[in-house]
Amino acid sequence: MDWNRYWHIILYRAYAELKSEAQLNYMGYVWWLLEPLLNTVLFYVIVVFVLQQSTVGTVSMLLVGAIVWQWFNSSVVNAAGSIFDAGGMLKFIYLPKVILPLISILISSWKFVFIFALLLIWVWASGHGVSATYAALPVLLLLELGVILAVSLPLSAIMPYFPDARIAIDALLRSGMLISGIWFPIEKVPIAWRGLFYLNPMAVLITGFRDVLLHGRWPRWDLLGYVAIFCVASFAGTAWLYARVDRSLVKAIHR
Repeated sequence: MDWNRYWHIILYRAYAELKSEAQLNYMGYVWWLLEPLLNTVLFYVIVVFVLQQSTVGTVSMLLVGAIVWQWFNSSVVNAAGSIFDAGGMLKFIYLPKVILPLISILISSWKFVFIFALLLIWVWASGHGVSATYAALPVLLLLELGVILAVSLPLSAIMPYFPDARIAIDALLRSGMLISGIWFPIEKVPIAWRGLFYLNPMAVLITGFRDVLLHGRWPRWDLLGYVAIFCVASFAGTAWLYARVDRSLVKAIHR
């Protein structure tokens, strides 16, 4: 595949959709900020008033978890249905199908950049200074992008064959939000259960972001290595999957 040619298509389509959304739907951008804030308020009520845990640093802890999760959640939801939703267009023009989820992921990632910048401002304003461990942020961001791709790309190829999978994806993401450590720190997980907890790549990343931004300590490199291996293994399987189904996806959508 001529990636140089198709990469320009990805960039242009992402730019066009972002521009269109800005002109027609301002709430799309507002919601990107409101959703993690609403989740933070909800989890704050649960942690402070229901579970009666300490309030010290709770808001910052919850914000980091909610915003990091928002990037993953929004990217997966939008990318998973991107090929199926473009079925009408694909009847008349051929595109490598992997381009469509990549466009959705790029759009979500662009929005995340601005929300993450606001998160950094909040972290600094709340008394957490910049430390040498910020050098790990590019690694964490790159690995989260890798996890997004590792999950989204296979799902987008499967969706045309099983359209009802959209319901299952929503349910799994809601469950994943609860078990990824968004509303509790790693210290609350019993030591005996931490190995199982860290099998979830997003739990590893959320903990890593908190380590860097809130505690000024390095993330665990062994766990980040596990996330990298997970991504590479998924990419290999995804490349095989798209090679097998690229030409048959349109038929599956219109069967």
